[in-house]
Amino acid sequence: MDLNTISNFAVAIGTLALAFIALLNIINSDKQLKFLKKQTDFFLSQQQPDIQIKKYSFDGNNLNLTLFNKGDGDARYIRVSCNFHITAPYILARGQYTTPKIFEPRMKEYLLKPDDEENIPSNLKRGDKILLNPGELVVFPNNVEFSNSLPAGREGGFQCEPHFYLKTKKVLFGKSPNYSSKGITFDKLRPLLLENKIEQISVIFNLLSKDKLQNVKSHGVITNFVIILSEDETLETAYKRGKRGSYNMDINEIQSKIKWEDYDGYLYGKYLDPDDELFKRKR
Repeated sequence: MDLNTISNFAVAIGTLALAFIALLNIINSDKQLKFLKKQTDFFLSQQQPDIQIKKYSFDGNNLNLTLFNKGDGDARYIRVSCNFHITAPYILARGQYTTPKIFEPRMKEYLLKPDDEENIPSNLKRGDKILLNPGELVVFPNNVEFSNSLPAGREGGFQCEPHFYLKTKKVLFGKSPNYSSKGITFDKLRPLLLENKIEQISVIFNLLSKDKLQNVKSHGVITNFVIILSEDETLETAYKRGKRGSYNMDINEIQSKIKWEDYDGYLYGKYLDPDDELFKRKR
C-alpha cells in the first residue's frame, strides 16, 4: 500500500469520524431542546391566572364585570360561558312530567320543493317547524385597554352581551341530515320560548380564561337565576327580581364578526396569538 492510498484512507476515516461526532451533537442538541422545552412549559405552567370576580351587574341584556387577576400569569382569551335550562316542565294527564320542546318555523329553503316531489322527506310534508335543542357557548367580554385579556396583577372592567346556544338539525333534500347551531341574544330567545309556551328557564354564567400554554382555567360561577319569561323582559329585570334558582380563524376576526363561539371549540381549540405585544405594551 503506497503513501497516497494510506493518506486517502486516513482522510476517509477522519471524515467518517467527524460525521459521527456531528450526528452525536445533533442528537444531543435535540435532547437538550426537548429538555429546555419541558422546563419552559413547566415554568409557564406555574404562572397561572387567578381571576377574582369583584363585581358584576346587568344593564339591560349586557353583563358588566369588574375582574382582578391576582395570579402570577396573564389571563388570555377570557370568556363567559352561557347556558340555560327549562325549569317548569309540563304535567301530563297521568301525573307524569315532560320537558317542553323548542320549535321554530322552518327557513324558506326547507319549504322549497325539488323537481322530483317523491324525494321530499316525509317529515317536511308533516309540518313546518324545526326542533331546537339548548346547549352551551362562550361569549367574549371586552375591556377597552386589554381587549379580552387581563395581565397578572391588573384589574379591569369588562362587558359582553350573553348569547344562548341552540342546536338545529337541518334536513337536506337527497342528502344525509347535517347539523348546525346558532347563538341568539335574550331579546330573541324570549319571544321564541314564549311562542312555545315555555314559562320559566334558569340561566347560569361562568368565567373562563386560558393561560400562556392555552390550558383552560375556570374561575367559577358569575351568577345564576331563574327567569319568568312572561314578566322578565331583560336579564337585568330577572336578576334584580332575585330569583336565585338551582341550575339543572383568527380570534379577532371571530370576535368581531360572529360574537360567539361554540363551547367545545373554545375548550379544545387553539388560536393564533396576536396578544403578546399587547401584553408587553400594557405592562
